Amino acid sequence: MSQSNTSHSCQERMAERYTPRCLQKSAAPIEADAFHDTFLPDPSAVARMRDSTAAFLRRFGLTGPVASSVVLVVSELVTNAITHGHGEVGLAIRVADGTISVSVTDENTAPAVLKEAGPNDLSGRGMALVEAYSDRWGSNGEETWCEFRNAGIAA
Repeated sequence: MSQSNTSHSCQERMAERYTPRCLQKSAAPIEADAFHDTFLPDPSAVARMRDSTAAFLRRFGLTGPVASSVVLVVSELVTNAITHGHGEVGLAIRVADGTISVSVTDENTAPAVLKEAGPNDLSGRGMALVEAYSDRWGSNGEETWCEFRNAGIAA
């Protein structure tokens, strides 16, 4: 019986760890226009971050093509950080003045780079998708970011 309680306690801690901060109950005030989460570099986190991003954007009534583009780019940036980064991965999304800003961080100091993948390459297209779908993007190593301007969200 004690083993079950210990396991349950561990599961509760893991659930809390992977619950996005905008959904966690906390004594600290939560910014209504921002979403932040930090997670271990586990491939299963990609789907959680896509779902969390879509839920966050729905709070602004954004469900169409722009929301789909933001979710796709978040998926690519998070996958890139998990695949090529080091340490914990952070995702931050902010809505301000009609612009959606996305930032993904990890502890790798090498910046994300745009590559030209060949037709038979299984990977290497992520940053090309970020460039194609966002209005601007950049990487300084530990942070890769992008912006979606005039995203159809009231300022």
